[in-house]
Amino acid sequence: MNHRLLKPTLLLALLVGGMWVLALQANAIPVFARKYGFNCSMCHSHFPRLNDFGYRFRQHGYRLPSREDEERTILESPPPFAMRSSAGFNVEKYKNVAGATDVQQFQVNGLDILSAGLITRSIGYLMVYVPQINASRGVAGQDATMEMLNVVFSDVGARGLSIRAGRFEPAYVAFSVKRILSVAPYEIYDFSFPGGAPFSETQEGIEINGEASGNVRWMLGWVNGSGTNRANDMPTDVYVRVTKVFGEGEGQTAGQRIGLVGYMGQARPDPSLPPADRKAITRFGIDASFNFQQWNLGIQWLAGKDPAALWNAAEDMKFWGGFAELMYLPTVDLVGFARYDWVKTSSFYGRDVARWTIGVRKYFEDNLALHVEYSFRKREPGSSGGAREEENTFTVRLDLGY
Repeated sequence: MNHRLLKPTLLLALLVGGMWVLALQANAIPVFARKYGFNCSMCHSHFPRLNDFGYRFRQHGYRLPSREDEERTILESPPPFAMRSSAGFNVEKYKNVAGATDVQQFQVNGLDILSAGLITRSIGYLMVYVPQINASRGVAGQDATMEMLNVVFSDVGARGLSIRAGRFEPAYVAFSVKRILSVAPYEIYDFSFPGGAPFSETQEGIEINGEASGNVRWMLGWVNGSGTNRANDMPTDVYVRVTKVFGEGEGQTAGQRIGLVGYMGQARPDPSLPPADRKAITRFGIDASFNFQQWNLGIQWLAGKDPAALWNAAEDMKFWGGFAELMYLPTVDLVGFARYDWVKTSSFYGRDVARWTIGVRKYFEDNLALHVEYSFRKREPGSSGGAREEENTFTVRLDLGY
């Protein structure tokens, strides 16, 4: 064996072996599994990704479908708290990326604290708090934030109508950013004008979900929108999403789902840019999730238009992009995934993005996974010239919910 490869190979073998020992000793149960006495696989095909039953459970206000009369509130069930974290070996290599520092070390990758349950038999809630962690060698830093805090009112009127209010992940995100399998983000959901609110961020507002005949579901929302807006600006951002499922299931692991989304709002430029009145922004997109035996193909296409003032440019920004993600789920304890992301922008900006990601997750328990992933990202220099930015990232980590 090449001696230059011997040390990294031994380190990787030691890491995987140590993870295996920890996995065999783990016996943690997240909040809903603890409450109902189920395995996590009841709601997750491979956590954190929801399966069809888990999707229905969330849409039903964190209640078991058809068993509402048997439900227990937070005062009648075990303490409704859980946490999620991960730790492992990370490699991050950057080329021509301003301010980026290469990483090659063992790291703890953050912590989320979750609480969820039923306040009454028709009112559920979800809270996700991210505590402050100062960055240091071996520890990834994160800012403290209330990532989500919302209440769901179920059985409001007829046909499965529900209302979600507070801070939540809006329905215009067809593929949940909070339940993504990969470490690499969905690039099109992260794209926004300076200081703006990308689709990947949670929002404060209200969302109404309903069902129509023929396996059609609709969602209407009204949210605060961009963080560049002032505290005294009346929220004007609204969206609508409609989905249709063909066959049994919800399009997560069974059935075929297609969706349409439209978003309209108003935003101010980032305070670092010249001041301007609020300007109208628009987004629209198409999504689909196809299942065939042990395969799932998720597709997102999204386009948008921002006024020139939001980009401090001479013309409006028009962008489009998306991703195609293929998953292979041969068993309940193994999943592989591969994804291509892209973002195309107006010529005056020209900083187009492309990313390739591939990974695998091996589950020792429902809530403990060994995650291996490689991702390559490139970003064009654009009209300003310069060199193309490149990022290579690789991680081997344990992902644990408990």
